[in-house]
Amino acid sequence: MKYLIYISLFIFISQLNAQSYSLEQGRADFQRNRNSLTKPIPTNTQKYFDIAINEIEQMLKGEETLNFKRAVYLVENAYYEGKTNWEEYNNEILRIKFVLNKMIDDRNLRQYKTAGNWAVFTYMSDSIPENNFKPYLYDFENFMSDSDRESYMVSRLLKTKKGNCRALPYLYKILADEVGVEAFIAIAPMHCYVKHRDEQGNWWNLEMTTGSFSRSSFIMETFNVSEVAIKSGLFMKPLSTIESVAYCIYDLLGYYEDKTGRYSDDFVKRCYEIGLQYYPNSQLQIIKLNDLQFRLSNKMIKKGMKNYSEIVNYPELMKEFEIMNTTSKYLSEIGYTTMRNEDYEKMVHDVKNKQTKLNSKK
Repeated sequence: MKYLIYISLFIFISQLNAQSYSLEQGRADFQRNRNSLTKPIPTNTQKYFDIAINEIEQMLKGEETLNFKRAVYLVENAYYEGKTNWEEYNNEILRIKFVLNKMIDDRNLRQYKTAGNWAVFTYMSDSIPENNFKPYLYDFENFMSDSDRESYMVSRLLKTKKGNCRALPYLYKILADEVGVEAFIAIAPMHCYVKHRDEQGNWWNLEMTTGSFSRSSFIMETFNVSEVAIKSGLFMKPLSTIESVAYCIYDLLGYYEDKTGRYSDDFVKRCYEIGLQYYPNSQLQIIKLNDLQFRLSNKMIKKGMKNYSEIVNYPELMKEFEIMNTTSKYLSEIGYTTMRNEDYEKMVHDVKNKQTKLNSKK
């Protein structure tokens, strides 16, 4: 029996030692988070993030009607610290809804299940009188949102007709919901797109960034998606309305980090715990892992520890490590992968070059 205990302890300490590098990972982000925790968040900033998560939680719990359009607005309003206007945002969407319905009726397409899909796609991607010959375009100038998060925003897309692979598919889904047609958000590493079925019930992957359809194999190869991630529903799954609303929490926390420098605090923990109840196999798991890792590493540093093998005499720290390690393993089990920034930039530049060549031939 003692032999088994020694073996188990040896294995556990080996696991701890194997994780020792993690204290040095993301040191700049780690230090930034530590520094930000010493400064209070401006009241007006925290206020709108609280408003957003409170209303989204009510939607998820069934206390308010699930509304992706509203959830997206709440998240963006938090980023803009209350400077956006719901009536203005909603009225523009309702104006477009009227145009879309007229497009369908003028062409006698009501008998088709996908008439709304055609109308939304055509309105957003073609130069037609209904959109004043100004389609919605991919923002090649700020696609990584290096200078700000503007290209992520549907509210900004509605005004400028430029956005990235968040704003464009989000607007498509919002408009599809408005005209009562099926459309689903789907996720890949550093990417969002739309999935919907055709008249025969076959699934299509719609890339609003290019105004084209993509094969699933192309998305898997381009965005480093494994079969495991597809099976688990982490990536390339058509998200239900409740999952789409829960996914808005992932965006909310990204904007929260931009505004506050924090990827780990009580607000972050509250948000991902809410989201994971309704969308467990999601990228919120990586936010949870980063939060757990920061909390544990911060306690270890305060005790003068340099690697995880030193926590064996601290039961409370060992328990935190086990939770962190379980989350890390779970991410591997569901097929979590990411995409390097340089690979994403290369892909976008390739798309831009192809579009430039096509436009020059017209």
